[in-house]
Amino acid sequence: MNTSRRDFLKTITTGSSLTALALLHPIGTRFRKRLKEDFTRRGLPISKDYSLKKGVKYLNHGSIGTIPKIVQEAHQDYLSACESNPWFYMWSGEWDKPIENTRQKVADFLNAESDEISFPHNTTEVYNLLALGLDLKTSDEVLLCNLNHAGASIPFHIHSKKRGYKVKVFDIPTKNLSKIKVQDILDLYEANISLNTKLIVMPHIDNTFGLRHPVKEITALARSKGVEFISIDTAQTMGMIPIDVKDLDIDVIGTSAHKWIQAPKGVSVAYFSKRIQQAIDPIFVTWGQKGWKDSARKFEDYGTRNLPEVLTLGHAIDFQMNIDKWAKEEKLKEIWSYAMELSSKNKNTVWRSPQNWELGGSLFVIELKNMIPSEFAKKAFNDHGLVFRPFDNHSTIRISPNLFNTKEELEELFSLIV
Repeated sequence: MNTSRRDFLKTITTGSSLTALALLHPIGTRFRKRLKEDFTRRGLPISKDYSLKKGVKYLNHGSIGTIPKIVQEAHQDYLSACESNPWFYMWSGEWDKPIENTRQKVADFLNAESDEISFPHNTTEVYNLLALGLDLKTSDEVLLCNLNHAGASIPFHIHSKKRGYKVKVFDIPTKNLSKIKVQDILDLYEANISLNTKLIVMPHIDNTFGLRHPVKEITALARSKGVEFISIDTAQTMGMIPIDVKDLDIDVIGTSAHKWIQAPKGVSVAYFSKRIQQAIDPIFVTWGQKGWKDSARKFEDYGTRNLPEVLTLGHAIDFQMNIDKWAKEEKLKEIWSYAMELSSKNKNTVWRSPQNWELGGSLFVIELKNMIPSEFAKKAFNDHGLVFRPFDNHSTIRISPNLFNTKEELEELFSLIV
């Protein structure tokens, strides 16, 4: 320990044996105690675990997720600790080990290695990194479908113009998605993969219609046809459904942890397989690049970081991992199935998402026959506190409930559709 750090520790102990590390320890201890108490009492989160304003019925986790109170409190504690001496907590190395513990938690969550995990700001950052940094020649092709989010597609369209590689986009028909089958999707990919396809980027579940890609089957097909790299956008799935990167045989994940992982805004998770790391040049470079050359860590550090949010991400992962994955799937599937039943009974709606849970998820889309979605959404919120996402260009509303949402909330929503 250098002199300046030793002197600092003396100033904060004020005659006690307390150290800076001991100041941090209670944050994690309090969180684990609360988490244990909550999940001993009951298995799944309920509305009281969140800070939603009374009367708000929140069905829009596909846009911005809700953060559990205990995760919020940990975040506030880290922010307060940081501001008690910003230099110490940002630059002394005191948080190095806790942050690496967070990296390991994320790796365990995805069945990855810790050196395959980095902490970007969001999904879009990951796809800008790929579009700018992946070793793509002028003969190479990036394959996208029409359901990719703009943040996972526009970077390739923009940067390919200067770099010279090709971008190919094919359509997955959206009119009959309720009846789509796995083989239908595989046939579309097989028809559009070419000898020049080097990278495929696909949404795990897309944000507009709620189609879950059969990733494992698509990956196997793509590998058999010589595709080198495959990436999935998990902004709508990480935290909703289990993701095993080794089982799926993918190379890159981009996600937005503020949705289903229920972490603070401005920090996220990325996965880069070992086989792709050396093929990507970082777009942010700084003093540590040589030391991080064999780790996904090289893609994330660009100076002063939002360390309180990174540490809180670890607690958001703790929260998710303490929910029984089978109970989670059963509850989300039950809500999804009930929404589909309500839609079938309402003569003014059309179910526009897959009717097969294996090709869907807790993000689904309803077409409104006689209402303008944005106007309906505004009135439903102002008069009833219902929050969901309208898409006027498709005449649809997107509903994305989480574990604390109820059948009664769905009933209220559908009762307003006339």
